[in-house]
Amino acid sequence: MRKMRLQIIVMMLLLCGAAGMMAGFAGTTDSNRNESAPHAGEASASASGGTVETGVNGTTRAGEAAESDLLLLAALGQEHMEPSAILTVKIQGEMINSISKDQAKTTAEQLARTMGLSGFKTSQLQGNEVFQAEGVLSGVSVHLDWAFTKEGHSYVRAMLVGEAAGQSREMITLQQQIQEMMKQAGITNSWNASIQGYASETASVDGTMAQVEKAVAEKLSLRPIEDYADDTTQSRSYEVPSLGAFVMSGDTPIHMQIAVHEDSMKKSSRITIGFPVITIEY
Repeated sequence: MRKMRLQIIVMMLLLCGAAGMMAGFAGTTDSNRNESAPHAGEASASASGGTVETGVNGTTRAGEAAESDLLLLAALGQEHMEPSAILTVKIQGEMINSISKDQAKTTAEQLARTMGLSGFKTSQLQGNEVFQAEGVLSGVSVHLDWAFTKEGHSYVRAMLVGEAAGQSREMITLQQQIQEMMKQAGITNSWNASIQGYASETASVDGTMAQVEKAVAEKLSLRPIEDYADDTTQSRSYEVPSLGAFVMSGDTPIHMQIAVHEDSMKKSSRITIGFPVITIEY
């Protein structure tokens, strides 16, 4: 049951692309809000009015924790992956107040402009309005999707994609800026991130997973929670108390997921590490 629950959580997060974003934003329904929405750790501030703890440079504790976690994720990937590894960061959330379709479009356009994006367009998806914009900021590819449902709810996602080796710092800065922009626009939000690349050493799927897991365990205190395996893929999720963001699987927090897939075309293992879970195809 727990394995199935995590697969449902990951599926909902994966569906955040334009082809399935209506179901994909974490917490889109009352029935899954407590289970699938990524949470921040104890150092984070509540978007609904909690006290915001700030660091020496005005950075929130939550921002400092996110920066630390993202730097760690990039470092873990670069340790085990080829230099071409790609880092993907997603910031997604729900608008606090219900607004009209015209108001949603205007607010989406304003957010896109504030973010520095262009090419704003509107499309229809399963009878719902989807507003989109994109751009390249500090060399990082940025995509904004705003889904407005027939019921009047707004679900928003910004996705950053860049090279882990050379753009991690830029992506961390953008992640913090975009989270604040969304918050100012009335969008409660959270982040998740994944790094993906081909293994730097040749080994079987089982061997690669063992290598990565052993190396990570030397840096972090982790406890395996759920796993999945087939002929070409292994995936395992973990509780890692030192990490900030997590999703709940029943009563258990999940902070990290590692997956290894055998690429038959390249004859190599593809590694994906996600905080708190993987939300890209692996």
